Amino acid sequence: MMNGPSTKDRISCLPNAILCHILSFLPTKYAVATCVLSSTWKLVWTSLPNLCFDDRLCLEFQRNLDLSTVASTRFENFVNRVLLSASGNINKFSLRCCGLVDSSRLKLWVSFATMRNVREIEISLNDDECIELPHCIYTCKTLEVLKLDMNFFIKTPSTIFFPSAKTLHVILNTIDNNFSDWLFSKCPALEDLSIKGYIYGTDSVTLNIPSLTLKRLRLELEAPEEDYITKYKVIIRAPNLEQLYIRDHGPGLYVVHELHSLTKAVVDYGIECILDYDSPEDVAQAVVDMLRDIKNIKSLSLSSGTMSALDRLDYANDHSFPTLPFLNRLEVEGVGACGWQSLAHIFSRMPKLESIVFEEGVDFEWPEPSLVLGCLLSHVKIIVIGEFEGEENEMKLIKYLLKNGEVLNAMIIGGEQFQRRGSKEEVYEQILLFERGSKTCQVRVL
Repeated sequence: MMNGPSTKDRISCLPNAILCHILSFLPTKYAVATCVLSSTWKLVWTSLPNLCFDDRLCLEFQRNLDLSTVASTRFENFVNRVLLSASGNINKFSLRCCGLVDSSRLKLWVSFATMRNVREIEISLNDDECIELPHCIYTCKTLEVLKLDMNFFIKTPSTIFFPSAKTLHVILNTIDNNFSDWLFSKCPALEDLSIKGYIYGTDSVTLNIPSLTLKRLRLELEAPEEDYITKYKVIIRAPNLEQLYIRDHGPGLYVVHELHSLTKAVVDYGIECILDYDSPEDVAQAVVDMLRDIKNIKSLSLSSGTMSALDRLDYANDHSFPTLPFLNRLEVEGVGACGWQSLAHIFSRMPKLESIVFEEGVDFEWPEPSLVLGCLLSHVKIIVIGEFEGEENEMKLIKYLLKNGEVLNAMIIGGEQFQRRGSKEEVYEQILLFERGSKTCQVRVL
């Protein structure tokens, strides 16, 4: 061992503001524990801008109910002590726990955060008890981001609430007609909205989503399996909306108006609800009607369930699928159920398509079309194929796409299983022998 001066603690010499920034990347439990390092660190944690509490880090869950209650109480006392010792403004307050022994403490904690000018609140409670959302949370003028995964209710105020909230993500046990009424009538700044929840009952439910400020909307709605008879409609009127994500296991009816700014859409109907639904043709027609109203989009993603529904369309009718004149990127989750006929017709309605992504491979039977698709000849530059297995149908389609892609720059093929045609290297060598319509096309097998 060398005899010499002790190594200088350079980290402890940093300004408190920098130390706080370093600690802000740690869970609060570990940040508080730094108080034992030295006198310099003793009070640094009290100025943390982010307070994140997670009982999975603070508790060892016991099978014995009494012990679990004791441990939960200890966690809640820890949150109390930290909040009472904290000083300065709070940027983020995050709480994740299985349940509260004393639910009244939630109001105390949220009140403390709002008094400290909190900007972001995340609460995730795995508890069956329906808890009233503290009044101070929806009147806080500094709150910009709110994410709730809990069973809650709101006593609707008569005035504007969430006055500064730009992001609102909620997971709800049940959604009714009243939910959207109070939400959009009183939230003046909302830009990013995510709603996930169940719709119960035999009565029809209509969600109205009118907003002049909304830019991103994500809807994940589901009716219980035994309750597919539930009828619900979602009406969206948001002229500044840029991104729309719909994941539906109802299935529900979506009506859109004035989505002039929309550039990206994801339409994800669950395959199970399509197969179990009495009239999948109705779902297909609803998708077509919606796409017709958002025809200016540039990026579109269709799930396997959506593709299965679209397979019910009468493609003998040339107007069954709308023309999307500005679409340049299409992602298809699965096409095994619909086959090439549906897909070829859809491609023909996308005259400026540049990128095609087959997320779940291309193993479906297809007859080689007599006429080459116009978009493939003149526009498609990138094709991505996932979950490739080297099946005969896959190889045939790849051969066709490479031969007819006259401006194709890249084909990217990914997959883990190549049992049918040997190793990845062997498959790659076969594909390299295929004729290519574009001299600049690069093929990559991942």
